[in-house]
Amino acid sequence: MRVVITGAAGLIGGIVHDHLSSLGHEVIGIDRPLNDWLVSGRNTEDENARNRVSIEMDLTTISDEELCAVLEGSDCLIHLAADANPSNDDVSMMRNNIEPTTAIFRCTKASHVSRVIVASSGLAQVGLEPLFAEGGPMHGRLIRVEDGVSPTSTYGASKIYAEVMAEMHARIHGMETIAVRIGTVIPDETEHWTRGGRLQATAFLAEDVRRFFQAAVENPIDGYLLTAAQSDSPDRFLDLEPGLSILDWSPISWPDSAENLQ
Repeated sequence: MRVVITGAAGLIGGIVHDHLSSLGHEVIGIDRPLNDWLVSGRNTEDENARNRVSIEMDLTTISDEELCAVLEGSDCLIHLAADANPSNDDVSMMRNNIEPTTAIFRCTKASHVSRVIVASSGLAQVGLEPLFAEGGPMHGRLIRVEDGVSPTSTYGASKIYAEVMAEMHARIHGMETIAVRIGTVIPDETEHWTRGGRLQATAFLAEDVRRFFQAAVENPIDGYLLTAAQSDSPDRFLDLEPGLSILDWSPISWPDSAENLQ
């Protein structure tokens, strides 16, 4: 299968790129020109990051013609590229998140890419969390995708936009689309134990990133899927359905300590 990954020089992009390549998929990595992401300090400690970029491309300035040429003949696109800093201004969210996501869907449709997987975030629902905390009316159960959205930043709203675009393209254009509210992926996973708290509650360990995205690429779906994807931390507060059932994946057993990480 020919899989294109935007944001391939990033942490999540690198994990997914390497795993899908190891399974025999033809993986095309897209990321900004080398100097751009080095200057921004993105994943600079990963010596292999540069090797995962097949095509240097700035999605904020690329033409539809150029993007469609890259996508031609591809089976699946995984769109991870974004401004992932919720504190950045609205202009950045429009330029780096909303506009490129719009172009991605426009061009995947034109290029007949059959499946598109877009990165969303738990921040699409962050405003709901007090309802599920101790003392809240929903305390005692996990937050489900059916509980709706409640962003508190333009970043969260930009991720909801990606979800809406995915649903629309499945419903109107017959594409297979997955919007995934990705948990917290960090380079040093021992920090989930040393820092605990929300960092551990939203943890998405690298092995589970591999498991989820393999299932998202390879397993059948019918139309549109919206799901959260995290590891099974004992303090997890997001429900991982319907992704677990529809994609037939499961997170690893949560390690009791950082020393027992897979």
